Amino acid sequence: MRKFAFGFVALMVAMLTVACNDDFDAPTSMRNALYEQYPNAVDVEWEKKRGYRVAEFRIPGQGDCEAWYTKDGEWVMTRFDIKYSALPQAVRNAFEDEYGVTTPVDDVERLVRNNNDTIYFIEATIVVNGYLTDIFLDYAEDGTLLRTTVDVEDFDNIYYYL
Repeated sequence: MRKFAFGFVALMVAMLTVACNDDFDAPTSMRNALYEQYPNAVDVEWEKKRGYRVAEFRIPGQGDCEAWYTKDGEWVMTRFDIKYSALPQAVRNAFEDEYGVTTPVDDVERLVRNNNDTIYFIEATIVVNGYLTDIFLDYAEDGTLLRTTVDVEDFDNIYYYL
């Protein structure tokens, strides 16, 4: 009986995993568009997110990326993982003027959108009321702070810019 129960649970978990799978088999035209824009893309995986078709990939020597497309194959935006040192000086100055040079930075990303603007995301850890807190800061290329979000569970700032 115990083997049956274990097998049943394992089968249910497997079925749920398949049912929740958002993998997407991109049409050839969409794959071609990705490789035309990012010819060095490797380890490409496609999935659906909030009605968009998203290619997750790596560019050797640069890191992880996500290219977002409409269901019709129109490119919307691409997010790149970058190093803090790769931020424009204006963004670094704005961050360091407000939070100092010793504030721990957890993650930095660059978002390029089809309207040609670029947004930089910085995730840092600060102390608020004596507690370590994650803060998410969105900057324009000129160092203008666009938005601040503090300590949100499973937060993904990219959806704000869709």
